[in-house]
Amino acid sequence: MQNQGISPGLRARVALEKHGFSFTHSLGQNFILDDDFLEEIALESGVGEGEAVLEIGPGPGLLTHHLASHCRKVLALEIDRKLEPVLSEVLEDVENAEVVFTDVMKCDLPTLLEERFPGEDVQVVANLPYYITADVIERLLTCGARIGSITVMVQREAAERIGAHLGSKNYCALAMLTQYYCDVEELMDVPPERFTPPPHVMSRLIRLNRRTDGPRATDEKLLQRLIRSAFRMRRKTLVNNLTGDFGVSREQAEELLLSQNLDLRIRGEALSVEQMTRLSNALGEMLLSRASG
Repeated sequence: MQNQGISPGLRARVALEKHGFSFTHSLGQNFILDDDFLEEIALESGVGEGEAVLEIGPGPGLLTHHLASHCRKVLALEIDRKLEPVLSEVLEDVENAEVVFTDVMKCDLPTLLEERFPGEDVQVVANLPYYITADVIERLLTCGARIGSITVMVQREAAERIGAHLGSKNYCALAMLTQYYCDVEELMDVPPERFTPPPHVMSRLIRLNRRTDGPRATDEKLLQRLIRSAFRMRRKTLVNNLTGDFGVSREQAEELLLSQNLDLRIRGEALSVEQMTRLSNALGEMLLSRASG
């Protein structure tokens, strides 16, 4: 073990230089190479002994190294094959870390996690390229995998949208969808100088903790469609969203809203997560009744 006794941070820097790694702008690569700060992130994630961790975008594997010291096993998904020799060196003495080179947006994530961690809830930790933040979070929430929490570094403006509440100008489909599944916890702001190379924005570390309370949707796919419809055409009323995207008549749409004590002129952005969930359940009953009739 040629790296024995060398700190993970120094190990990562040496390996990146040794293998002539160049950052790829299109992949949104901004690494954190500070051991103390990465240990703080690992602690903030709340992962504990005996737990399974999925890391998305390990980069040179430095956070992977720190996470592995706190949990039973880390499965890291990396898209950039150029990092393979770097990861091999940084993690050479970490027996409870596995790297799989795949795209989290294209792989069969539920099957992969069930193969590695059968029957277990998985804690996710990720330093994502900011341009795919919303897509990855939505995939993690809706793909059906057993995920207990998601600790993720995002652009500060994205964090404000994800955590936005009813009545806020930032309230959006991602906020409603995220808050249906999770409680949003803001952990810390992270300035550009913490990264190599520094991004042009302020970042924020957040943790999404799976909810066990509140009304649940009988058909979560239908709820997801309803949320997307309501915010994709947010200038339209819910009556118009329902008639346009779900094939119900105007009379049926109005009947549906009245059954939920909602104003017929209401827009989707004026509903709470709980109200949207109940509306989705009522819509599901209406569609099922119409299909069976």
